[in-house]
Amino acid sequence: MASSLNKIHPWFDICHPCPTAKYQVFIFPAAGSPGSCYREWSKHFPEYEFSLIIYPGRSNRMGEKLLTNIKEYIIELNKGLLPYITKPCIFIGHSIGSVINFALARHMIETNNKGYLIKLLVEMGRGPPNLQDPDKSFVYMTDTEIVEELKKIADPKTREVYDFPPFVEMLIPILKADAQIGNELLPSTSLDIPIIVYGGEKEENVKEPFLNTWKELTTKKDLFRVRMFDGHHNFPSECQDQVLKCLKEDFNNIINNSIS
Repeated sequence: MASSLNKIHPWFDICHPCPTAKYQVFIFPAAGSPGSCYREWSKHFPEYEFSLIIYPGRSNRMGEKLLTNIKEYIIELNKGLLPYITKPCIFIGHSIGSVINFALARHMIETNNKGYLIKLLVEMGRGPPNLQDPDKSFVYMTDTEIVEELKKIADPKTREVYDFPPFVEMLIPILKADAQIGNELLPSTSLDIPIIVYGGEKEENVKEPFLNTWKELTTKKDLFRVRMFDGHHNFPSECQDQVLKCLKEDFNNIINNSIS
C-alpha cells in the first residue's frame, strides 16, 4: 500500500507507485483538505507518478502541529520533499496549495536546489500570491461564517458533510491556520517556469481577469493560459473529467516544449 511509504517520507503519499514513470507530479491540496479526490488521477497518466502532499495536522499527521506561515513550510518541505524529487516534475496547487507550491518553486530556484527539475506549475482556484486574495480570510470569520462559506464553495455532492458538528470542529482550526498562510503576500518574483491556471466559473470573486494576473509571475508568457471550468471553488472534484482532460493536453504541450 502507498500509505506505508509515509514511514519513509511523511510529507507525501505516492498515490500509485510507478518506479518507471518519466515524471513526478506533486499535488498541494487546498486549505483543510486531505486531497482525497486526487488519489486516482494518476491512473489516467501512465508516464507520471502522482504524489499527494500531506500537510501537518491532517490525514495520518493529525497529531502534528499546524504550520501557520510560508517560512515554516519551506523549511519542512526542504527536508521532507526535496530529497525525493529525482525526475522532471510538475507541481499542482489548489487554493492555498498554489501559494505553498509557488513559494517552494521559488525557493528551489533561488537556492539552486533542483529548481531545474520543475517543468510546470498548475495553479487552481486562487490568484497569484503576490496579490491580496479577494475572498474574505477565514482568519476574520466566525465559526458560523466559515461553515456557511464552506457550504457555498463546496462540491454540491459533498456539501452535507459540513452539517456534521464533529467534522466541522476538527476542520475549523486547520482552516484558520491555513488562512494565515493565505494572508501572506509573496514577492513579485517571476519564475522561469511555465504556469497554467485553472478556475471555477461559479466562484464569486476569483474571476478569470484576476487569474490572468498569474502571467506576471512567469517568464514563459507564450506558454501561459487560463482555463475556466463550470464549477465552484472545489471544481477539481466537481468537474474532474474536464480537469483531467485539460491536464493531459497541458502536460503534453508543456512537456514537449520543455523536456529536451
